[in-house]
Amino acid sequence: MQQTKPRWIWHFGDYEVYHSLLLHARRQEVGCDYPAMWYTTTPHATVEFYKTFSCPKEGYLTLHSNAKAFVRLDDVMYPAGQRVAVPAGEHKVEVRAVKVDGLPCIFVDSDVCPSDQSWQVSHMTHRRYPAGGQPVYDSLDVTPETFPFAYCPMQPVCTRAVEGGMLFDFGRETFGPLTLSGTRPDDKLVVSYGESLEEALDWQRTTLWEKVSGKEAYTLVARAFRYVFVKGARQGLAASMQLEYLPLPRRGDFSCPGDVLEKVWHTCVDTFHLNSREFFLDGIKRDRWVWSGDAYQSYMINNYLFGDEAIVQRTILALRGHDAVEQHINTILDYSLYWLISLEETYFTFANLEFTRQMLPLARSLMDFCLGRLDENGFIIGQEGDWVFVDWSDMDKTGAVCAEQMLLARALEAMASLCTLCGEDGRAYAARAAELRGKIDAFFWREDKGAYIDSFASGRENVTRHANIFAILYGFADEARQRVILQRVLKNDAIGAITTPYFKFFELDALCRMGCMEEVVSLMRSYWGGMLELGATSIWEYFDPTQSGTQHFGMYDYPYDKSLCHAWGAGPIYLIGRYILGVRPTAPGAAAFEVAPNPCGLPAFSGTVPMRQGEVRVTYDGTAVAVCATVPGGTLRVGDTTCPLEAGREVRLPLG
Repeated sequence: MQQTKPRWIWHFGDYEVYHSLLLHARRQEVGCDYPAMWYTTTPHATVEFYKTFSCPKEGYLTLHSNAKAFVRLDDVMYPAGQRVAVPAGEHKVEVRAVKVDGLPCIFVDSDVCPSDQSWQVSHMTHRRYPAGGQPVYDSLDVTPETFPFAYCPMQPVCTRAVEGGMLFDFGRETFGPLTLSGTRPDDKLVVSYGESLEEALDWQRTTLWEKVSGKEAYTLVARAFRYVFVKGARQGLAASMQLEYLPLPRRGDFSCPGDVLEKVWHTCVDTFHLNSREFFLDGIKRDRWVWSGDAYQSYMINNYLFGDEAIVQRTILALRGHDAVEQHINTILDYSLYWLISLEETYFTFANLEFTRQMLPLARSLMDFCLGRLDENGFIIGQEGDWVFVDWSDMDKTGAVCAEQMLLARALEAMASLCTLCGEDGRAYAARAAELRGKIDAFFWREDKGAYIDSFASGRENVTRHANIFAILYGFADEARQRVILQRVLKNDAIGAITTPYFKFFELDALCRMGCMEEVVSLMRSYWGGMLELGATSIWEYFDPTQSGTQHFGMYDYPYDKSLCHAWGAGPIYLIGRYILGVRPTAPGAAAFEVAPNPCGLPAFSGTVPMRQGEVRVTYDGTAVAVCATVPGGTLRVGDTTCPLEAGREVRLPLG
């Protein structure tokens, strides 16, 4: 009898919840542990695993578990670790495991019913789920409680003595455990980490630091840094580190020789990869947390760089956790709505109906929670404990906020679509979305301003860019109104500029859809390129070009709390792939897709966009575009000319 290789399995969602719990307890700031500020769920303590199977002749099974567990074959119980004979015939196997301080999981070595994702699980309720599992956990040596990072040794590119200690420069932003050697047991050292040189040297005010003494060598906790200053160190101290990273193949690429846009793209890639770990993080230094709004953009960026489905699923599960819903995701109203929207967009990207079905009950309960927080007009509002964020901007957030209503309408439409996909009735969600769209126009659109206002409750009639950007992105404004918004808001310098890469991403996406491509390229060169001119090796959380010196490093009332490596700054990866290379899926799972390159005034460029089962390569030489896709279903569009893309065959058309 041929033996199938077993793997560790667990309750669906528990792996993500467990590693999220660990992640959100790791943050340290100014010498203090700093756990996450929101409600978190935990893995199920007691889990049952089930499988029915048949075997034509006698086999065996042995249960292994990191928890207290037993196995029941038919009606007979056996302890973990005992090899059990399985006679020929039909059988039912059950395993119950309990672990109060971790992730209960099992590994069944068997030639007739090895543990894999064909098993079912429950948390002692009537509902059963397909077991969770990953191919990487196929050995007894490493349980799923250890996340499978990869490591690479790194040495500083520069070491020098400075007044009071030693300074080490690793050349670029990095993350991992630092090792110090050549110390003396009587040394009393302060290790100060910095994304900038100024931060590392200002050891009394840096965000990340620690005191060490009593040893001749140290391997310290993993942190993010470029510079390390060791106060009190003598000559002879050596430092190295192990770069800790998730080994995701970079399937997308972009080249535009001689243009800062190429350097911007590669810096965004480095930034995004550092923040792609157990989940999509916000920033690698300060928070190292998972925020739903940041993640929403990361899913789109991932589509044009890694094309990795697993990290998207992990992030979605970690953000949502288990029922019941106690508060908005990350306590932020808009972040719950992004989560719901992202679920539909994830289906469109990967066409994974099984995952969608597994997530639908969690989506329903989250939407029910959101719909329980409406005012008398049917608008969602912030209530006690809620954070109405939208962006770090001066905007009117009194009462019902227009941008939030637009997200709610879009989330209701996503719920209607998800229900239909799963064979359920989503018409009530669709009807509520249509009604809400009408109310948004009635309460928030101002014809005399040619714009949507932030809020009507205060009477200020304030206009910012945010709701008007959403009006374009989510189809609240028809073509004529979009042109008005473009001139009266997006191209109006009297309307306050957006200064976070986070909402700059949405703004440039809207400008691209309005055909302002050369303007977008110019903005990417000046905004993202402006950070590079200041020596950035990764993209910042916030950038105000009017600031100077150490002003660029301060945020949240701390001198160095700004993240200089923030995932929401990697938007050019998406913008370049989607609009310059011009690749976009037009059917779920990219079963159909369009390639419509736009030169944007660039003399030449080339790039690759990952697809679900392959890739699309686009090259522009200044006169013509050449496209080669390794998957079927594509259409090349240049102006009014379209032609099909045959898998593996290059198509070339004039473009200029």
